[in-house]
Amino acid sequence: MNLNTDVFCKKRFGIIVFAATSLIAVAGFWQPALAFDFSRYLFGEPMTLSAWVVEINRSTGYVLMNGVDSRQLTTPFTWNWGDGTVYDGWFPQSHTYTGLTENYVVKIIAHYSGGATDTAEVVVRFVAPDINPISLPPEVEVTVPDAMVTLATRLYDVPEGLTWFDDSFFDIIPRSTIEYVLSVASHIQKDFVNDNVYLIDGGFEQVVLRDSLFGGMYSLWFTDPVSFVSGNFGFQGTIGWSSFMHEMGHNYTLNSPADYYYGGRIDGNANAIYSESMAQIFQHAAAYEIINHGADYGLSDDLIADVKESVVSSIKLVRSSYDDYLNDGMNFASWHDPATPWDETFNTFMTIAYKFLAHAETDGLGYRMPAKRMMQMLQIFDEDLRQRYDQQNNTAEADSFRATLMVAAVSHAFLTDLRSEFRDLNFPISDETYDELRWILTDVEEGTIPDVSRLGLLQNYPNPFNPSTTISFTLPENSRVNLSIYNLEGRLVKTLIKGTLDEGRKQIAWDATDSNGNHVSSGVYFYCLKAGGNVLTRKMVLIH
Repeated sequence: MNLNTDVFCKKRFGIIVFAATSLIAVAGFWQPALAFDFSRYLFGEPMTLSAWVVEINRSTGYVLMNGVDSRQLTTPFTWNWGDGTVYDGWFPQSHTYTGLTENYVVKIIAHYSGGATDTAEVVVRFVAPDINPISLPPEVEVTVPDAMVTLATRLYDVPEGLTWFDDSFFDIIPRSTIEYVLSVASHIQKDFVNDNVYLIDGGFEQVVLRDSLFGGMYSLWFTDPVSFVSGNFGFQGTIGWSSFMHEMGHNYTLNSPADYYYGGRIDGNANAIYSESMAQIFQHAAAYEIINHGADYGLSDDLIADVKESVVSSIKLVRSSYDDYLNDGMNFASWHDPATPWDETFNTFMTIAYKFLAHAETDGLGYRMPAKRMMQMLQIFDEDLRQRYDQQNNTAEADSFRATLMVAAVSHAFLTDLRSEFRDLNFPISDETYDELRWILTDVEEGTIPDVSRLGLLQNYPNPFNPSTTISFTLPENSRVNLSIYNLEGRLVKTLIKGTLDEGRKQIAWDATDSNGNHVSSGVYFYCLKAGGNVLTRKMVLIH
């Protein structure tokens, strides 16, 4: 059939104007008013102040605190004890509270030359937190068992010597409260993976066990029930909330996607660039959600402050590791040489986590949607991509694929092409692989099989965009092609391609100029591909 393709494109606009108008509202970059973010820890002068409780007597109210600041100070710290008492003094400092039926958040303020300041916050706890739990889905329940749980396994052996945390580990925060906070984190992280996770008996219940000889924490993502393990320290003193959320991040991201999960398929010396990057991102994104929305889950202010205290410590490590990556020659590594006593990939995967966190902060839209979009890209994982990840070999090809996979995922998280940004960090990105991953994701979203033998038009990327975006398409055969931009009224804005092209995958950038070279205004536009008697149209949003 012979089509008047200009008229056909314009007629299609009337069908989708309502949807496009709705998209403007969605893309309006609404910024939630949140009380806490990571900006001060990620940007500018690194935060150097830390403080902690040395001694607390819950009968007399006596508290002794100490701390450290590696920057040179000439003025004493300001101590705000949270009960109306404020004075200046150096570390250590003590205070005696008279009200022993509530908890306090102590703020220690450091004063530097030029008027700069830094603040450390520490919870002083005399009583259990007063929470008002909401109902959570039972399939995300996290328990800290008071007796040994038998773990089945679908892959690796379960470590010997595991035990449980008896009641002596729960001094003032009850076991049930800890279980609830971890269940809230699990509920959030399950959403991060778009509910696309391997389930056991229809759920993703997790248990926390104890390894009394271990000085850290580790994930047992492959067990039934799914579990993670902590040394004795996990519930002693300040609870390691951020570390628990890190191990939980392993459990979710290694068990995703449900039908072909990463766990076991990337393990070994090439594991960390995916596994550790994602666990770092998940722990900080989940903590961010809890700190800013804890009241919605019925969490008390002092408990939220506990989580904040924990995650501030870990976010500082992300920042310092990124700085080390920059200062140590930007040595990209996706492979850990088992013959070396250090992990060559550490600063690389921390850099990936840092860039995700930094973009989340500068976008100002929170962490939930970027995390979900990042996982959406990573959930295209299949046998072909596993072969190219090549977990058993240290090759330039595998290095490039692993780097490109993670850069494509971070780019999709923020709907921005970040290749040049990561190339400046010495990441060995393959443009061909990057474009291919985008094609696969689009085909998965549309329920089709990746196939260059059909005419295809990709969603522009990024979208929304400012000021430029890239349009990609496939031609099944040599064709005369017209690719043009139209506004909402169907008027031609710009013709990008007009001529004969060879078959295959193509892409072209548009820098949002009209046919006269003037920058076009913000709004909804349509790009229309005509080839071989067929027409494909998609919409996009330009925001200045």
